[in-house]
Amino acid sequence: MAAYILENPEKAVSMTVNQLANACYASPSAVMRYCQSLGYNGFKEFKLKLSGDLAVINLHDLEQETLSPGDSIDKMMSVITNTNIQSLYSSLQLVQKDQFETAYEYLINAKKIDFYGVGSSFLIAYDAIQKFMRINKACTAYSDFHMQKVSAVNLNEEDVVVAISYSGETQQIIDCVKIAQSKGAKVIAITKYADSDLSEIADAVLFVAAQEDEFRSAAMSSRIASLNVIDMLYTACAYEDYDRSLAHLNQTYDIIQQSQREDTGSGRKISKNNRKT
Repeated sequence: MAAYILENPEKAVSMTVNQLANACYASPSAVMRYCQSLGYNGFKEFKLKLSGDLAVINLHDLEQETLSPGDSIDKMMSVITNTNIQSLYSSLQLVQKDQFETAYEYLINAKKIDFYGVGSSFLIAYDAIQKFMRINKACTAYSDFHMQKVSAVNLNEEDVVVAISYSGETQQIIDCVKIAQSKGAKVIAITKYADSDLSEIADAVLFVAAQEDEFRSAAMSSRIASLNVIDMLYTACAYEDYDRSLAHLNQTYDIIQQSQREDTGSGRKISKNNRKT
């Protein structure tokens, strides 16, 4: 059975337990025992792990073309774009449907949402609040670590945290998550596909795949993948109550347009006054 799976991992991940049993000339119960012997609760959990491993392997396999000093602009644009596309595709394979459903249910029922991120991950958190606030979700994203802690300690069981850390080991984020959980808040983690402190303690985990090296150390492809997860969560929440969300989006659009018109009008008045003087 092990030999068949190693030789045909892509086939195995799409099979039912009966199909795999037939392919290996074994019984379904033998397949279940094999999965349990590897430390999984059952065949479904084994397939999820295998699917995730294949996504990461494929990401690294397709990331053969790298940049070097003197490369053309055309090659630079192609490598960066292809890497980001592959990161998005691989991340889609890693996001487990049940974990995603749990995450967005937390969000639609949340009284308040705290988004935590450090460095480039904070940019993702800030992007998230701009989206969720427009559908009338109370949320915060503080760049200051101390303010993140202050916000965490004031959460309760009606609130939700979205912790963003590609490594899953950022200590500031782990500290805030533990404080929030001590107050009863649920935690959604957006992190890389790996066993990490963050993935271990979160209530729902949404994995992303990326390869960061050399000049990509500024979290380029992981940022794109994490932003995509935020977009998926936001869209799921918005469509949960479509009419209500649309009404809030229209209200926020109208008020922003009004502010822009007022700012433009003020600018014109100042310009005329300046010309008179």
